[in-house]
Amino acid sequence: MRIKMISIIVPVYNVEKYLSRCIDSILEQTYHELEIILVDDGSKDCSGRICDAYARKDPRIKVVHKENGGLVNARQAGVSIASGEYVGFADPDDWMEKEMYQTLYNAVVQENADVVVEGKKEDYDGECFSVLNSIPTGCYSTTEQRKYLLGNMISCSDFFCLGIQPYLWNKLFRREQIMEHIDKVPPLIRVGEDATISYPVLSAAKCVVVLDTAHYHYCHHQDSMMSGYGTVEQEYDNAILLHDFLKRSFMQQSIYTDMERQLLRYTINNLLARSYGKFAGVDKESILFPYPDIVSGDTVVIYGAGALGKAVYRYAESCTGLKVKAFVDQNASCYQRADVNVDMLENVVIEDKDKILVTVFNEVAYHAIWENLIRTGIKSRQIFWLDTEKLEKYFNESDVGWDAGQI
Repeated sequence: MRIKMISIIVPVYNVEKYLSRCIDSILEQTYHELEIILVDDGSKDCSGRICDAYARKDPRIKVVHKENGGLVNARQAGVSIASGEYVGFADPDDWMEKEMYQTLYNAVVQENADVVVEGKKEDYDGECFSVLNSIPTGCYSTTEQRKYLLGNMISCSDFFCLGIQPYLWNKLFRREQIMEHIDKVPPLIRVGEDATISYPVLSAAKCVVVLDTAHYHYCHHQDSMMSGYGTVEQEYDNAILLHDFLKRSFMQQSIYTDMERQLLRYTINNLLARSYGKFAGVDKESILFPYPDIVSGDTVVIYGAGALGKAVYRYAESCTGLKVKAFVDQNASCYQRADVNVDMLENVVIEDKDKILVTVFNEVAYHAIWENLIRTGIKSRQIFWLDTEKLEKYFNESDVGWDAGQI
């Protein structure tokens, strides 16, 4: 059987500190039929020279030097010269275990798949834990299987839980399908770029394989943990652009009816996590919408240091009427490795008057946290989570800029 080449696209911009680790992890793959395309997107540090040095050592490496155009543009430039029958992606400050592409390729061959999906490893300076996709593992190729995939791909719980993670770097794609979609993505989208490709491609794929493995290390470090794309307004505009693009993609595939509610929940996630300050005060009954009954004078503990938790924490800290007693997470040690000021709940003295805000979108995760908090002696009346009914109603009825016509 003929071995098929895989092209791996790595967009590179000012990552000299991490780049060699990433490239080395690709070169060490047990699957050797690789074409490695390093796209230097106008780096101002030594990243471009590092790319050239690696190209001189290994003939599988191609380097593209271009003016800075952003992540989308860099990926488009890489894919445009890719010659592999399958395409993978990597971010230059991450790395992968050596069996990754052999594992993905084996699934491609076994099922003749268009897309193969893995989980990821959250890596905090060497402290790692695996996060798999929420959709059951297996092959999705029949009409019924693809219907299930479509109905749970973005949101697969009562409120919000990603069915398939949107990232490009833990997947292997048939090249033709990537080529069909990647040039449609506008470079203006600067956050959520992966979803603009992965979800339309997954929707169009005739065969998708979901694995229960995770080889890709998504690395958290001080440079990225508390950062965002820009101002609250810029983050807001980006989330609307992303929503509009995905809506149009699903409409072109005649599947928007199936995807509408999932997409709304995904966009709510992005809007609150990225531009929480625009919405926190819209409910006069609570100064931290969509958390009910949080009023001036309250003392709060923010539980959960993910994107939503960081957004709520930043806003609550800015509210003169609130006292933030603590910012806690069950994985506090991981965040502390990246110099984020997060503590363990057991290190905080919780008083009867304190209110615990659980800052997760996933309803299943919320219930698990609630049960743990109750076991520690915290009363149920002290625990607050998203008012999901009010949240969806607000975004369904309000004018937040859907179909703004900006792309």
